[in-house]
Amino acid sequence: MLPANDWNEVQLMLDADILRGSINGSAGLGSGWTEDDSTGFGAMGFYVGGTGEIRLKDMAYKDLSVRELPKEQTSSHFKIQELDPYYYSWGTAAADFNHDGKLDLAAGPYYYLGPDYTKRREIYAAATFSPSSQFIKNSWLNFAADFTGDGWADVIDAGAGQPTTLYVNPKGEPRRWDAHVVIPSSNTEISLLKDINGDGRPDLVLGVGGVVSWAEPNPANPTGPWVVHAVSGPRGAGAHGLGVGDVNGDGRQDILTATAWYEQPAKGSTQETWTFHEESFGGRGGAEMAVYDANGDGLADVVTALDAHGFGLAWYEQKRDPAGKISFVQHMIMDDFSSKNAGGVTFTELHGSTSGDIDGDGIPDFIVGKRYWSHEDSYTDPDPHGAPVLYWYRTVRNKNAPGGAEFVPELIHNHSGAGSQVLAMDLNGDNALDVAVSTNRGTFIFWGTQRKK
Repeated sequence: MLPANDWNEVQLMLDADILRGSINGSAGLGSGWTEDDSTGFGAMGFYVGGTGEIRLKDMAYKDLSVRELPKEQTSSHFKIQELDPYYYSWGTAAADFNHDGKLDLAAGPYYYLGPDYTKRREIYAAATFSPSSQFIKNSWLNFAADFTGDGWADVIDAGAGQPTTLYVNPKGEPRRWDAHVVIPSSNTEISLLKDINGDGRPDLVLGVGGVVSWAEPNPANPTGPWVVHAVSGPRGAGAHGLGVGDVNGDGRQDILTATAWYEQPAKGSTQETWTFHEESFGGRGGAEMAVYDANGDGLADVVTALDAHGFGLAWYEQKRDPAGKISFVQHMIMDDFSSKNAGGVTFTELHGSTSGDIDGDGIPDFIVGKRYWSHEDSYTDPDPHGAPVLYWYRTVRNKNAPGGAEFVPELIHNHSGAGSQVLAMDLNGDNALDVAVSTNRGTFIFWGTQRKK
């Protein structure tokens, strides 16, 4: 939709003989093609139909035939360990799978044995993919917990358009794990593992048939179909953007999407679906949405990527009117290349993110990266050949900043990126948060260092 009497951003990309266009971050212009067999040069211009007046400004172009991968950099606050150089998964999960008292790391078909993470075992038959021409089939998201109640941590693979599969830990037996489809299909590319009903056991939050839902194992048959609870009505769940947190401070977990937040009813309520609160958190949706008090005013704010396949990172300051009604004010952290962004940092395809206290100051920070070649080696997404970066944004409470907070970026690594998940956890028990990702560049742990208070 083109807003009248306002500026609209148009982006055109010519790759070989294919012309792709987008308006205001959405692919509304469709695709076309040239007729010169990709060999000629010529004028660049616009044709505008209709009878209204049009004005143009801030025109710029970039030569896409030059592709650059900058020299590898790793933050001085992290030590990198590459577990695997191949493309197996978009996600990671951690648990003590072999009962040796050390956390292990699962990524797709393998789990890597801690504390060294140099040895690995298969969960299921491993097959790698070509980042340039193949999209991963099954392992978009990984989760780990004891889902069967037998005392051994299991693994879940999930993702849009595919079954949610439970892999049951063989309790130390040197074999592949039994697989059970527990949810036939999901329509969200983001799922989250959170304790929704407060029973101390993790639940899976996802979209099922367009309905925002949460699912839990049936205790009588945990490897059978899981019990799925509807949160929204139809068309509540889009492909991107999902968050969990206590938005209104009532002690219950609420669920957020790119277009709304859903208030969990009180325990014992007979309400069929959760209370709907319309709110645009970017509209198109990004990755995992973080819910925490960014500015220290006691209200839960939201930090989120705006477009998993485009530009945008923002935080949303919670406001309340005298009657207690909740609203949010957007504060941009990173827009597109035409904007002045925090730390001068701009990248696209913010498909994987999470939050965690990286610097140990007691305030959560936001960790996010570029999912490099989200749609293989193509120009389906803007700036697909930009460096595969992974950043953490330090949350700084600053009364002089808009909304009372600012987000200061620090590069973790520029050759890995983020998949569909980012894991932030103290893997080795040194009281410093570590970051793990699995992408089409490999599987990595970034070991955090203790910070001086």
